[in-house]
Amino acid sequence: MSDNPSFLELACDGYVLPREIEDYVDSWHESDSEQELHDFLGMRWDEYTLWVTHPENINIIIAARLENRPVLEAVNDNLRSEYRLAARTDDVGKLAILERWIAAQHDR
Repeated sequence: MSDNPSFLELACDGYVLPREIEDYVDSWHESDSEQELHDFLGMRWDEYTLWVTHPENINIIIAARLENRPVLEAVNDNLRSEYRLAARTDDVGKLAILERWIAAQHDR
């Protein structure tokens, strides 16, 4: 771990919970850091855009990092799993959100 670990490093190592990310955002706002927020949190740009637009997916970001794989791949896998469960859930809106995010990544 680095001397000044980011939120994502700490979350991956189990030192903070995903819901504690807001505390780190508050710390960034209160600091005089010249870092961009995504750098301060330890996120790559694609991870950051997913989190900013859909913060409930922070667990997917952490899981992708732990598995050392691209977040887009993790979102695709999660979406496939969600489709398999869609017949038993009312969470269809979450599927549409993830589909729109994936489509936006292909446009970049």
